[in-house]
Amino acid sequence: MLKLSHPNIIQSFPMKCDRNDFYGLLTEYISHGDFFELTTSGAIASETLVRTYFHQLIQGIEYMHSQGIAHLDLKLENLMVGSNYDLKIIDFDQAQSLTDKLISSGGSNGYRAPEVQNGSCTNLAAADIFSAGVILYAFMAKEFPFMETEDPTYQDVRCYSTFVKNNNRFWAKKADAKKNPEFFSQEFIELVNGMLHPDCNRRLKIKQIKNSKWYQGPIVDGDTLKNEIKRNLETIKMRQKRASLVGKLPKTKDQ
Repeated sequence: MLKLSHPNIIQSFPMKCDRNDFYGLLTEYISHGDFFELTTSGAIASETLVRTYFHQLIQGIEYMHSQGIAHLDLKLENLMVGSNYDLKIIDFDQAQSLTDKLISSGGSNGYRAPEVQNGSCTNLAAADIFSAGVILYAFMAKEFPFMETEDPTYQDVRCYSTFVKNNNRFWAKKADAKKNPEFFSQEFIELVNGMLHPDCNRRLKIKQIKNSKWYQGPIVDGDTLKNEIKRNLETIKMRQKRASLVGKLPKTKDQ
């Protein structure tokens, strides 16, 4: 981490310790929690906000890879919300050099590329891209795309095997669940399909992701992002407070 310096990667600082059996890690303070909380709260409420945060994620990964490092445990809980409500990648305890011939990390369930699951991963950069594709879907849908299970009938849209073998059904059923057949745009579907391709050699690379139609759509600047997320979080908090108060109101006689 001390080798990395990027606005979308947590900043680490050198520190000295007079003990040989202990090593401390000093980092910048992250004040607004992680992206699991931010995503599931519904604060990333528009496609433009999703795209803006995805840009920050891809920029952080691109820089990391340019420095010869693969993260190998990208997930919502390892993305933090910085002081300006920007995205910060954390937790490099499973990171490896891109030149390594074999991955030693197990990653986290739900985010792992198929070659990571079966222990055959040799393209570490492609493994990070797969995890980023899962994160992108979660940003948009506020849920995970699938589980790491197999369905021999390719009908169960909760399974990665259905995503691969019956892709049209996967997306149709996911849109049905949102009660909106146009919830996922064709450009978004094409991007996620490319990032989650089962063949790591055919999976999209960073340059291809950045050249995709969906990626090149509108984003917001830092100040607008901060203000919109803060406003969305305040709205969510007020709704929760009202719901809590309604639940505590005494019943009237005619109730």
